[in-house]
Amino acid sequence: MDFRVYHYGARGVFDGTRPVYGRASGLGWPMHYRYPPLFLLLFAPFATVPLSWGAAIWLILKVAVLIWLVRAMRKAGAVLKQPMTTMAVLPGLLFIAPYLVEEFRYGNVQFFIFALTAAALLMARRKPLVAAGSLALAISVKVWPLFFVPYLAVRRDWKVVSYTMVFVVVLALLPSFYFGVGGNFSLLNQWFAQEFHTQLNENEIWFPNQSLRGFLMRYLTMIDYSSVPDSNYPQVNIATFQPASVRLMWLILAGAIYLTFLFLAERGKNGTGWVDHALGFCLLVLLEPFTQKYALVVLLWPALTANSYLKDARVRILIFSGTILALVQPIAPGAGTQRLLQVLGLDFAAVSLLTAGIFMARRATCHNTLMIQ
Repeated sequence: MDFRVYHYGARGVFDGTRPVYGRASGLGWPMHYRYPPLFLLLFAPFATVPLSWGAAIWLILKVAVLIWLVRAMRKAGAVLKQPMTTMAVLPGLLFIAPYLVEEFRYGNVQFFIFALTAAALLMARRKPLVAAGSLALAISVKVWPLFFVPYLAVRRDWKVVSYTMVFVVVLALLPSFYFGVGGNFSLLNQWFAQEFHTQLNENEIWFPNQSLRGFLMRYLTMIDYSSVPDSNYPQVNIATFQPASVRLMWLILAGAIYLTFLFLAERGKNGTGWVDHALGFCLLVLLEPFTQKYALVVLLWPALTANSYLKDARVRILIFSGTILALVQPIAPGAGTQRLLQVLGLDFAAVSLLTAGIFMARRATCHNTLMIQ
């Protein structure tokens, strides 16, 4: 579905039949175009071929990138280095499989952005310039990789941080060669206004949001599902607070958790950071304003990392419990059951358990390091 939005939207922009932003862009609201102008230029080669061919190439590229990324992570020591037996890799693979399939089925650009971000973290200390270019490109298409810029700063990866900011500015200006300087700035302003309103508005989005914000909103406010495309979601709220109050609660909680994460990252700045990277991807999913199911493909890093710590009984219980929840929803029978599990926040619960498991693994790693010292 999302690839169709990119394809029709880009074709419409290039032939002058559709605006870049607004409810008439893409396939129309809620499947409208939501990325900066740069992505249109990056996507242009796919827009020149028929939809089916473009989608096939898009999928093949994702599979190739997935294979490369897993091999790169394993080579760098970010995931299990012991023999790849079934029992050694099965828990992580089972956890990430539903989200990987969902993302590939949707055709969203999310997996490529995750791969660019993961590559940047892998190369941050060996090839800071290349890492910065990878991270900057990811930020220039989707904003969420900015989550890792303060993280890299507290880890003292200053070269990556400074180069990234320079590259982001250059990439933001690059579409000026096609749209003109004034046109590009106008489009950037439209994009910022659209996304700022979407992300920080007190109203909920058109799908059951699986982040902390969505969880709080569904349980603490009365959501008007009549204003979204699918009005059949059930109410699960146990209170009826004002949405603005719950949004403020989410902002305070998210800010406090993120600052704690940065504090922990600063204390572990001299290490490889593999487990901290994994914890970062988990917290990204929980703390960002909106998390759709396909967006959880970023949990590939923590899911594979968790395999290395399953000997710890506490980690094993948390990861196995999260895996069960991740697998329940795709096989649940009936649209009504699917909707109920979404509003209950089954994916949110699965991510929370994975996050707790990664945090326990981090504590165990820090404890072992101190014992060695």
